[in-house]
Amino acid sequence: MKISHSSTAPALDVIESLPAHSTRPPILFIHGANMSAWCWGEKFMPYFSALGHPTYAVSLRGHGQSGGQHQLASNSIADYVTDIQRVVSQLEMPPILVGHSLGGLVVQKYIEHHTVPACIILASVPSQGLLPSLVDLAFYNPAFYTQFNLIQFFGTWSSAVDVARESIFSGHVNDDVVIRFCAQMQPESPRALFDSLWLGLPTKKNPFHLPMLALAADDDVFFKPQHIKATAEEYGADYINIKETSHTMMLDSHWQDTAQAMNEWLEKQALNG
Repeated sequence: MKISHSSTAPALDVIESLPAHSTRPPILFIHGANMSAWCWGEKFMPYFSALGHPTYAVSLRGHGQSGGQHQLASNSIADYVTDIQRVVSQLEMPPILVGHSLGGLVVQKYIEHHTVPACIILASVPSQGLLPSLVDLAFYNPAFYTQFNLIQFFGTWSSAVDVARESIFSGHVNDDVVIRFCAQMQPESPRALFDSLWLGLPTKKNPFHLPMLALAADDDVFFKPQHIKATAEEYGADYINIKETSHTMMLDSHWQDTAQAMNEWLEKQALNG
């Protein structure tokens, strides 16, 4: 699927994995900082498509194969919310939203003014923003903190495979997965990151009382389980801490534990058939 450009917004690339027979609501996956839609296509989209969900993943403007590369630095969280609105408007029915990391913050902002059947945030930017997590990262993992900052300015070539494996994966993950992850990393919008520190944080906490799940990764060096739990409490959301899993929950060695927890939660919400 391709969302055409308009006078105010660039074209968006949306990858999809569709079941032979759709029996469950669609899911729209939203990637985090420095990434694009491909990270969902490896494991999660085939998994949920096999369960009967039409699945879609968008590359936000300036990311992956979407347009707006030259305007990346000026992208705001509000722009990313607009991207989600544009994709949702093209689907036959409102999707379940799943956002990872910075994409989790985009979901939090989206549901301030829009309803969906349910939303799930994975290793998300907490409702209080990036600052506490960045302070923790600088103190406890200075090597990856340095790499993280280099990526914002220089992109792929500064991404060290060994540092990435140690910092954002856990357990045995094949080398090709880690290498592909590093190769796909790109600079993120400084404006969006600044929004994540202060100006773009949510001001309303789930005003429509949507079914919501917040998933933490027990080994996450970015967003500690206690930060995710506090976010869940603010939203009245359910909370699950996935053990032996790190920040890249959709690609990690225990990705199936995360996907299964999501599916079981959706079944309890009567959203899986």
